[in-house]
Amino acid sequence: MLAKLLKYEIRATGRTLLPLFLSLLLVAGISRLLFGAGHQKWDVATAISVAVYAAIMAGMFVMTFVVMIQRFYRNLLSDEGYLMFTLPVKPWKHIVSKLLVSMIWIVVSVVVALVSIIIIAYRQGAWTKMVTFSGGWGSSAHFLAFEIIVSALVSLAAGVLLIYASMAIGHLVNRHKVLASFAGFIVLNTLSQIVGQLFRSLLHIVHVNSGNFASTQVLNELAIACAIAFIALLSAAYFALTNHILAKRLNLE
Repeated sequence: MLAKLLKYEIRATGRTLLPLFLSLLLVAGISRLLFGAGHQKWDVATAISVAVYAAIMAGMFVMTFVVMIQRFYRNLLSDEGYLMFTLPVKPWKHIVSKLLVSMIWIVVSVVVALVSIIIIAYRQGAWTKMVTFSGGWGSSAHFLAFEIIVSALVSLAAGVLLIYASMAIGHLVNRHKVLASFAGFIVLNTLSQIVGQLFRSLLHIVHVNSGNFASTQVLNELAIACAIAFIALLSAAYFALTNHILAKRLNLE
């Protein structure tokens, strides 16, 4: 059933987001051609294409964020929630499907943005230089890059789940649900920042005390691994809170 939810969610959101992604790549290609023309008579057209490109780029990220919130709210917290929760699907599967699809589209939007920038700014020989540069990295650098990617994905999941938890908290009240959601976000984010600061202080103490027994590289890798574990725990807490509210305390009135 989770696979069916994912398929349905991707189709529903793709109808809105895919045209934006394709439009950005198309305008990037047009801008590249106009830049390559290098003639003064194309200056106005070039300026217009760049302005359109910037507008689509901004709109793409805004729309991805809006769709992420809108799908969770409409499907689970509005009148549609009555229908969704009559399906033989546990609440956690609804949350997971929304989370995974949101993360997929956010990652895709970032990739599309980078590709569009490469289309516009690419210069001959740049790819060869990039491959040569990355080939000079040692195995430790590759592991560090892997940790950074994992950290970014875990942080992304935590951010999405924080928003979901805040919206779920907001729907515990009968009136002013949007205001309550903002208040829930502020409270959860503040608590997370406090706990995070305590964790960083503890990590700093361990880092200093261990400095004479391990290399800086090993300590940095360990610090990133600990940060990933901490963010994963935060994500689990946001997920558990959201799941509990949807399963036991949801108020759709």
